[in-house]
Amino acid sequence: MQVKSELRKRLLEARSRIPESVRRELSERIAENLFMLREFKEAETIFCYISKENEISTEKIISHCLLKGKRIAAPVCKGEEMIFRYIKGGDDLEKGSFSVYEPKSGCEEAKADRETVCVTPALCFNENGFRIGYGKGFYDRFFEKNECVRIGLCYEDYIRDFVPDVNDKAVNVIVTEDRIIRTK
Repeated sequence: MQVKSELRKRLLEARSRIPESVRRELSERIAENLFMLREFKEAETIFCYISKENEISTEKIISHCLLKGKRIAAPVCKGEEMIFRYIKGGDDLEKGSFSVYEPKSGCEEAKADRETVCVTPALCFNENGFRIGYGKGFYDRFFEKNECVRIGLCYEDYIRDFVPDVNDKAVNVIVTEDRIIRTK
């Protein structure tokens, strides 16, 4: 078993070396697999991160949702907490915490329910749905307080074996470019 902090460091470095063309192709395949999920198709509201740097791109996912008439909300980090606000497109975004684009302060706050799908980023996941993110705990704290369908996006090569921390919250489904993993 690998230690999360060591794995995080190695994966950040490895992910930075993935060529942009490969990242684009893998992101496209992951998005197509996500669109096939029943939970995603049936959801009226999608909470989705705004991708940055070397992350799996969410541009196609957000465009797809807007085209299909789904309500889309993106995260905003406020202190130790994360909330989501509705967006209607790129004009609703501005650079915020950690140099990530976030919905502007005038955007309406979104509330999660059992049918809301939360598209969740990670450096990697294990087969049980636990994730390694950037180590700030925003998604774990959000999931502690909000019931929703948690769907993680991950490169197939980044499904790894590690022991989660006691406060970690698992996703319900992991979507890679090659498969869909339903967790316990």
